[in-house]
Amino acid sequence: MAKGLNVTNEFKALMQLVGAAAQGKALQKLPDDLDWARIERLANEQAVQTLLGYALRLSPALDCPAELRESLVSQMRQEAFSNHAWKHSTLQLLAEMNTAGIPALLIKGYAVADCYAAPDCRMSGDTDLLIEPKNEKRACAFMKANGFAVERRWTNGYHDVCRHPQLGCVELHVMLYDEIVEDVWFGRMDGREFVCEPPIEAETPDGCYRTLGYTDHMIFLMLHLIKHFILTGMSLRMMLDVALFFSHHAERIDSARFWKTMESLKYGTIAQSILWAMVCYCGIDQTSLPGLCGDCPESVEMILDDLESGGWLGKIDEKAREEGWYEYNRQLLMKNRSKAQYLLFMLHWKIGAYLKALFPSRKTLAIRYPCVQKSALLIPLVWLHRLIFRGSRAVKKGALTTYIITDEKKIGTSAQERVQMFKNLGMMD
Repeated sequence: MAKGLNVTNEFKALMQLVGAAAQGKALQKLPDDLDWARIERLANEQAVQTLLGYALRLSPALDCPAELRESLVSQMRQEAFSNHAWKHSTLQLLAEMNTAGIPALLIKGYAVADCYAAPDCRMSGDTDLLIEPKNEKRACAFMKANGFAVERRWTNGYHDVCRHPQLGCVELHVMLYDEIVEDVWFGRMDGREFVCEPPIEAETPDGCYRTLGYTDHMIFLMLHLIKHFILTGMSLRMMLDVALFFSHHAERIDSARFWKTMESLKYGTIAQSILWAMVCYCGIDQTSLPGLCGDCPESVEMILDDLESGGWLGKIDEKAREEGWYEYNRQLLMKNRSKAQYLLFMLHWKIGAYLKALFPSRKTLAIRYPCVQKSALLIPLVWLHRLIFRGSRAVKKGALTTYIITDEKKIGTSAQERVQMFKNLGMMD
C-alpha cells in the first residue's frame, strides 16, 4: 500500500464509469479536468477496459477526447465479440464433460457475468470448474483428449491447470481454497463447510451450466476476493462481481448466513468496506445489498488506496506486497503455535510444491530430457540427476524457505504497512 496516497479523481471517475456500464446506465456528467489518458491506463491496470469502452458508448455526452472514445469503443466491440465466442465454446465443452459423466460446476467468470447489463463486456481471464475429487483423473484425461495441456496440482494444491490454444486456461478445482488458506486463514475450517446448498441450473442463450447455490456462491466470491486482497491485492472487476452478484440475487441469497460467515472469519469489516466502495463510487443501490450497515469511509478509502496503488491484484508492486501475507500468515499461526511449530508447518506445506517441481511427469521431463520418451526406465535416473544438481542449487537459493518469515524484525516497510492495514480492518483480532 502506498503510504499517504489519496484516491485520485481519475480512479473515482473510472469507478463511476464502469459501475454505470455494468448496470447499463448512462452518465451525464464527470469533472471537467480529468486526465482521460490516465483513466484509460487505470482501466487497463484493473482489466476493465472493455467496460470503459461500453460506458463511453452509453454516455455520448461525456467530454472524452473523440479519438480516445473511438478507440475504446472499437476495442470494446472486438473484445466483446471474441468473449461471446469464447463463452459459447466453453459452455459447449462443459456440456460435453457432463455428457461424459464428469459433472462440473462453473464458478466465478461466466456464472457472474450474467449479472452484468452486457455480459460479454465482463472479460474472463480463465474458466474455473469445480469437480468432485473422485472425478479428477477422469476430468484431466478428458481435457487432454480435447487438446488441453494439463498441469497437475501439487500435493497440497487445490486445482489442476489446463491450457488450450483457443479456449485459453481452464482450472479444475477439487477444492475451493488452498490448504493453507483453509487451515490458517479460515481457522482450520474445511472449505467444503461453506458449500451446503444443492447446485443450481442456469440457462443462457449460449447454453446451460450448473453452478453453486446462490448463498454458497456469494460466500465463495467474497472469500476469493479477500484471499487475493491478503496475497497482494484486489481488482476493481472482482469487486464489481461481488456487488453485482449480491444485488442481482439478493432475494435468493441467505444474507444472514453470508454475514455470519464473514464475521466468524473476522472478515466482516473488509466485506462491508468492499460493498460500501461499490455503493459510494460505482453506483450500486445500497438497498439491494441486504445487511450492509454502518458507513465506513476510512476503511473504504484504505482499500481503494491499496487498489489504485497496486493495480490488478497488486501486480504493480507484487514482490513488495508478498511479504505482507507471509507475515499475516506467521502472526495467525503463532497465535496457537511456537516458532518451531510454525517453521515445521510451513516447511511441510512448502515441500509438497517443491517435490512436484523436482519430480515432474514423464511428459514434462521429455521437454528437457527427450531420452525418457524412449524408455520409462530412465525416469528415475533423470529424477536423481535433478535431485542432486537442481535440488541442491534450489535449496542454496532458499527455495524451501520462500513464504517463511525467519526474522520478523527484518520485514520490509511495505509488508508492515499491509499487515497494519489488515489489523485496522479487524482481520487479525
